[in-house]
Amino acid sequence: MYSPNADWFELPRQGPFRSFRMFYETSDGERVGAYVIFPVQANGQGLLYLRGGTRHIGMVRPTRLMQFAQAGYLVMAPFYRGNLGGTGKEDFGNQDILDAISAFDWLDQRVERTSVFGFSRGGQMALLLAHHRPVKRTVSWAGVTNLVWTYEEQRTMQKMLRRFTGGTPDQQQKAYHVRSPLYYRPQGEVLLIHGLYDQNVKLRHATNYAARYPRQTHLKIYQYAHQFPVHQKMEVTDDVMKWMMT
Repeated sequence: MYSPNADWFELPRQGPFRSFRMFYETSDGERVGAYVIFPVQANGQGLLYLRGGTRHIGMVRPTRLMQFAQAGYLVMAPFYRGNLGGTGKEDFGNQDILDAISAFDWLDQRVERTSVFGFSRGGQMALLLAHHRPVKRTVSWAGVTNLVWTYEEQRTMQKMLRRFTGGTPDQQQKAYHVRSPLYYRPQGEVLLIHGLYDQNVKLRHATNYAARYPRQTHLKIYQYAHQFPVHQKMEVTDDVMKWMMT
């Protein structure tokens, strides 16, 4: 699968895994960077990891991806357009959803089945992707489901969201709607992981999504905030991977 060229760069070894920075092309012609981690003992499945944050904030770390590679997944984690050498500009769930869709298609051609895992803004991307592609297992951890609520909850993000959408929720209702997974039914099963005391993405994002799509959604609430303690984070991730394998 790997051949040295301008789009593939092998990273220094961390443990037994071969890790790469690579570039792929989206369906609208952008060149997007991603990490790809190869498992030592493949289980035949792929894991698309969708990061939170924007630009350099929330950038995925290869060490986080290695927990999935340890379980046998071929892991791919896009940076989103416009980051780390990629072309275009990310826009928080509008055109840049094509980054997730094209990455899913790339990965799904190389494995028997691809699951999707997203955190925070990545959870928003994962749930939107689950509407556009028949993802059998989608995990949204502290995921945004209604961007209007994010605008209300996070004053520090309002300027950024106005820049991405062109205005406030009252001024740009459609722009906020198309970025809100709450209004788009997933094609497969969804697992929502959320902290009861999350102040970054409040619990209503998960509970309202689960209520809207009860037959497809499993909701697990933990006594934590947006970020879980490291040990609990690892334990919950193990439980998530077991669910994805079913």
